[in-house]
Amino acid sequence: MAKHEYAFYPGCSSQKGASASNYLTSVESMCKTLDVKLTEIPDWNCCGASIGYAEAGELPRHVLNARNFALSEQHLPGQEIVATCAACWLGARETRERLTHSDTLMADTREALKEAGLQINEMPNIRHMVEVLIEDLGFDEMKKHVVRPLEGVKIAGYVG
Repeated sequence: MAKHEYAFYPGCSSQKGASASNYLTSVESMCKTLDVKLTEIPDWNCCGASIGYAEAGELPRHVLNARNFALSEQHLPGQEIVATCAACWLGARETRERLTHSDTLMADTREALKEAGLQINEMPNIRHMVEVLIEDLGFDEMKKHVVRPLEGVKIAGYVG
């Protein structure tokens, strides 16, 4: 059994064969080394970031995230959801916040999920992989596993 276990939302760009699949390969390797188990949410879907820019409206974007919440609750009950993509993490966090504070939006979202045979009973905690690394493992634990320091190497971020 792993030291830490989470429901994993890889996001569209990080799925195998996608534009940032090397990011997923790195995350999987890192988690193996650090004894972190990420269990992919079965049948997950896009977080809605792309439709948000296309002005599809608030409800569809939040229902997409809520569907992932419901699938996580159904298949991986009690586990926090971890995302590696900043856009996916932000979208999911926003959905959690909006649904928690708007009874109308929550009711509309629940109605849409009901049509798909899904429901949300508890709102999951949504975390970014970096939060997990720093807050749950800590810098000292990560340092123990360094084989080759990256001093002098230029690093570029990926925002999703």
